[in-house]
Amino acid sequence: MNGKMEEILRAIGILIAFIVVLALAYLTARFVGTKFGGYTSGKYIKVIDRIFLGRDKWVCLIQVGNQYYIVGITGQNMEFLGQITQQDLIPLHSEEENGTFAKLLGNYVKKLKGEANGDA
Repeated sequence: MNGKMEEILRAIGILIAFIVVLALAYLTARFVGTKFGGYTSGKYIKVIDRIFLGRDKWVCLIQVGNQYYIVGITGQNMEFLGQITQQDLIPLHSEEENGTFAKLLGNYVKKLKGEANGDA
C-alpha cells in the first residue's frame, strides 16, 4: 500500500513539474516577444516581416515612410534585394491561421483529450 502511494505522489509531482515547465515556457516566450518586439520598429523605419532561410540567413521586408524594401541578411552581410509597392503586399496567411502560443496549446490539449476519450 505504501509503495502505491509513493508512485501516485511521484506521478503527481511529475505532472506538476510538467505544468510548471509549460507555464515558464509560455511566460518566457511572451517576455522575449515583448522585449525584442520593440527592436523591429523605430521612429522612421519598421521591419514589416521577416523569414528565416537557414543558419544566419534572413529575408526582411522593411518599411521606410511609404517605401518598402526587401533586404537579405546573413551573419556577415546585408544586401538590398529590391523594392516593392504597398499594392504588391498580399498577406500569404491570415492572422487567425497564425494563432498565438496559448491558442495552439489549447488546440493541442483538446486534440489530446479527444484521443484519450476515443474520439480520434
